[in-house]
This record gives sequence, C-alpha cells and structure tokens, in this order.
Amino acid sequence: MSLDDSAARTPSGPTQHHPHELRRSVGAVTATATSAGLAFAAINFIGVVSVATFALGSSAWLAIAIGGLISLVVSGVFSELNSMWPTAAGVRLYISNAFGVRFALIATFTYMSTVILVIAADAFLIGAAIQHLLHEPSALAYVWILLLLLIATVLNLRGIKIAGRVQSVVTYVVLASTTGLSIVALFKPGLPYPHPFAVFGNGALSGFQAIAFALFLFAAFEWVTTTAEEARKPQVITRALFIAPLLIWFAATVFSLALTHLVTLDAAHASAYPQLLLGSAALGRFGEIWMLGVTVLTAINTFNGGFLVASRFVYAAAREGNLPRAFARLNLRAVPWLAVIVLAVTSAVVGALVFATGEWLLLVAVGASLEAMVFAIASAALLKLRRTDDRVRGFRLRGAPVVAGFGLVLFAILALASGLSDPKNPKAFSPLPALVVLTLAAVSTAYVYLVVPRLHRAAAARRLAARASGEQTRRRPPRP
Repeated sequence: MSLDDSAARTPSGPTQHHPHELRRSVGAVTATATSAGLAFAAINFIGVVSVATFALGSSAWLAIAIGGLISLVVSGVFSELNSMWPTAAGVRLYISNAFGVRFALIATFTYMSTVILVIAADAFLIGAAIQHLLHEPSALAYVWILLLLLIATVLNLRGIKIAGRVQSVVTYVVLASTTGLSIVALFKPGLPYPHPFAVFGNGALSGFQAIAFALFLFAAFEWVTTTAEEARKPQVITRALFIAPLLIWFAATVFSLALTHLVTLDAAHASAYPQLLLGSAALGRFGEIWMLGVTVLTAINTFNGGFLVASRFVYAAAREGNLPRAFARLNLRAVPWLAVIVLAVTSAVVGALVFATGEWLLLVAVGASLEAMVFAIASAALLKLRRTDDRVRGFRLRGAPVVAGFGLVLFAILALASGLSDPKNPKAFSPLPALVVLTLAAVSTAYVYLVVPRLHRAAAARRLAARASGEQTRRRPPRP
C-alpha cells in the first residue's frame, strides 16, 4: 500500500480510537462553525471596506452576492475532492494525484500561509480596536492579543470536543451580533444608496477587483476539509461547505449595507476598525462597546478555528514525512500539540510585524490572491481527476466540467486582479501583493526541494534500521 493510499483509506463511521489517531467527534454544527468562524474574522470588516472601495457607489452588496455565488462553486469542487480523499491531508492529495507530489507540496505549503496571514491580520485589527476604545498604548494592546492567542492555544490542546464547542458558540454569537447591529443601523437616517447595481461602473478591472475582495470575505472556509478524519460522517464536511458561505454572505451583506448607509467611505477606508465606527453611528458608545465585544469574539473563533484546521494539515504533512515527524505526535487528547504551539508562536510573531508596519490592507490583497489561486488549482485538479481517476465519490458535482472550467478561468483572473491591486488606492496598480505571494511560493519551493528529500531519506534510514533490528531479533537462538 502506498503512502497516499494509506492516508486516503479512513473509516466512514464510528470506530475504536487508537491513542495515536485523531478522533471522530465533529458533527455538522461544529464543522459549519469551524468553516464560518475561520472565514468570518475581524479582517472581514476591512474586507467589506475594500469591496466598497473598488465597487462604484453602493454596489458592494452586489459584489458580495457574486462572491457568495462563486464560493458555492468552490463548495462543490472541494466537496467532490474531499469525498475522494476524506483525510487531513486531503488538499495535498487532490493536487498531487492531479499534478504531482512536488507541485502539490509547494501549492499547499504556500496555501497554508493564508491561515497565518488571517490570524496575524486579525491580531492587529483586534489590537487596534481595543487601543482605540480603551485608549491604551500599542504595547498593552498587543498583550491582549497574546492573551487571546494563549486562550485559543489552551482550548485546542484540551481536545477537539472542547475547541469545537467553543467554536460553535462563539461563531454563531458573532454572526448574530453583527447582523443584529447592522439591522438596527439600517433603520437610522443616513446616506443614500447611489448606483446600487454598478459593480463594474469604475471599469472592468475595478469590478473584478471588487469581486476578488468579496471572495476574500469567504477565505479559508474550505479549510474545514482538514477535519475530515474527525467528522462523524463524510456528509458532515459537505454540509458545512455549503451552509457556511450562506451564513457569511448574509452577515457580510447586511454589514456592508449598514456601513455604507451610516459611515462615509473615506472614514471607513482610513480606519482599522470600521465596525466600531458603525457601532458608534448606530448606537453611540453602547454600539462601540457592542462591536468591540464582537471583534474580541472574532479573535476567539479565528484563532481557535485557525489552529484547529491548520494543525491537522501540519499533522498530516508530518505523518507523510514532509515535515519533521515531531509534528505528527498527539497528546493524550488526540491533538497534534506541537503543531498548535508552533502555529500560535508564528501567528504572534507575524502579528507583531503587522503591529510594527501597519500593513493590514496588504494582507487583505495577499490573502485574496492566494485564495483565488488555490481555488483555480482545485478547479483544474477536479477537471483532470474526472478524466484520470475513477474511484468512488461520495459527492459528485453536477456539470463538473463546465462548473470547474468556469471556476478555473474566473479564479485565475481574480488572483491576478487582487495580486496587482493597490488596496490603499483603488485607482492605482501595485505589484506588491503579487510579490508577497511569489515570495511565499519561493520559500515553499526551496523547502520542498532542499528539506523534504532529507526528511524522506532520514525516514527511509529509520525504517531500514528497524527492519534490520527485527531480523536480528528473529535470528537469535531461543534461550534454554
């Protein structure tokens, strides 16, 4: 049996849990909360502003609707791919079976940086919101972020049941609270809604950039596939992939309508906490405190959900020998503890860099480009696997050749549009987001070509030594 086959053959129902295996305890509610919670982060409030910046007038809601429809294409593509390989290593397996192992490793290691970028950007934005409302220095605001990262780390180390319950409660509270305040704001006297349908009113490129940033509002919802080995049934992941985008779409749409109704675009674009501006415009000081509470809760669901899904990917990569094997070790609660801790530390470091530079808008553009790029690769993988792989699928996307072909072209355009956008000035171009993406890909390429072969040779040497030791034991004469 090959390594890929062994990773792909996971049970589809409840089983006896081995102390060195992940546990099947994730239901549809937790999976949906994990998917929606990781996507609906504090950076989404900035993302809505970015959409409104590129869309003409008040047509941001329409760009978000288009982004939501496109995300359902992503749901279909990943649902079929996940049904073929329902494992924590699924993303790598989809791509490697279509385009080769090395390309898959480069793509997935680059892709994993999306989670770190979202967590780091959220760390800065949450810190900025706390600093604004409590009038604290930046250093103290960063201490609050470290505390929230520590809470998420402890929750994850306690096991997926506890982390999943917290994720469920916090995610649904965040979505409901954001929607509730936005609805209150819509009933306040405010600004008119000019050009509500003119997404492409500023030109074709600007329209595609608006849609690319709208798609970023759903970024990382598909990462729930890394919990496939912990899902009670295979259908759990498919349901989460289709329900979570709808929840995100509704909350983001109502928030965008409320924001453009009560807050000027210039004020929102210049702020790192537009949600607080909306809260203040809707309900004064109480509204600000309300949205600060929502923002802090987004930290819990983003950090907690990010560590949950990314640690499973790291665990799977280490289990296959593509990362140091220490990352594949589980604690007594079946959690890849080292992966969780390293992710927390990395997020804290990148968050500190964002605090120092203030380049949170750059992370939005980089994240949008990365997501669109991976969606294009996944669409291409499904197109090829439909022709070359006849294994049984638990889910089949209807009209897959047409849908995936459409997704491939569209996502490639959106990746290019966001990669060349200047998030600070919608009328200018900037190669900086694309350069960051290329840098991340170059680092991943260097790791795959220089480090992974050494890890594979070391693993082969250990297996050879273990085999030799076993043969020597069998050849020893029995004791009298």
